[in-house]
Amino acid sequence: MSVMAGTEVEEVMTALPVSSGPFLFGAAERRLFGLLHVHAGHDAQRKGMVLCAPLLQEGIRAHRALWAVAESVAAGGSSGLCFDWYGTGNSSGEDDGLSLPGMVADLDAARAVLSAQHGDRLTWLALRSAALPLLAYLSQQVQPVDVVLWDPQLVGAGVVESWGRQHQAQLYESGRYPHARHDPDDNDLLGFRVDAALLAALATLDATAMPLPRGSRVRLMLWQRDDDIERFMRMQRGHGVEVDVFELDASDRPGWEDPKQFGAQAYPRRSVAQLAQHLAATEAR
Repeated sequence: MSVMAGTEVEEVMTALPVSSGPFLFGAAERRLFGLLHVHAGHDAQRKGMVLCAPLLQEGIRAHRALWAVAESVAAGGSSGLCFDWYGTGNSSGEDDGLSLPGMVADLDAARAVLSAQHGDRLTWLALRSAALPLLAYLSQQVQPVDVVLWDPQLVGAGVVESWGRQHQAQLYESGRYPHARHDPDDNDLLGFRVDAALLAALATLDATAMPLPRGSRVRLMLWQRDDDIERFMRMQRGHGVEVDVFELDASDRPGWEDPKQFGAQAYPRRSVAQLAQHLAATEAR
């Protein structure tokens, strides 16, 4: 992937731009693309929010939904920071440069940027598979953290397996190649060149066994519960972490797994509004 061309982008290392808009941050050899959401009346004493996109195709599909949540955060007087992982979107690097250690480094870079205005007053939000690198990162912190998990995927092996199933469905079952058999390269996955080391690393992650620092808070925004969610909740509460659950309108859940919706935008309008309202009501804590 290449950094945006033809667009003015403010380049910074560890400081936020003074108004909403795109900017670059991080080390010179690992430049990341960020989009800051901040409105007039911004209050640096409020918690800033870092929003983490899911991986591969879902990251593209969920762009508008994350943008809308970040805008709601800004409308409430805080800052919302969306960013592209290294090797994705408009950040530097190629597809196969995406790695678990790299994503941990990206989270550290995003934290440094938003902390420039908000200090340690940060909330983290992860959608779907973004929960895995985020929880791997936050579970290594010493101080309590505040995290929002939106429809989280918590067991890496299951995520990797689901990508493989979707990949096969797209190749041979969805009608995408009706007149020819498409034989992908070994490192091709859902239209991305993916390093096998990334898949191996993700497959080892089990967030149901990653306790956050005692005193942390987790807000689960769920369309549905499953056994992984229940194990995660019990484990975190057993380690002194506050866990709250907010149930979203189940009928509004995108068809993430449906091969026929693979390329469709995932913008669950009612759920975005519900999530934004709930965050606004609970963010002051």
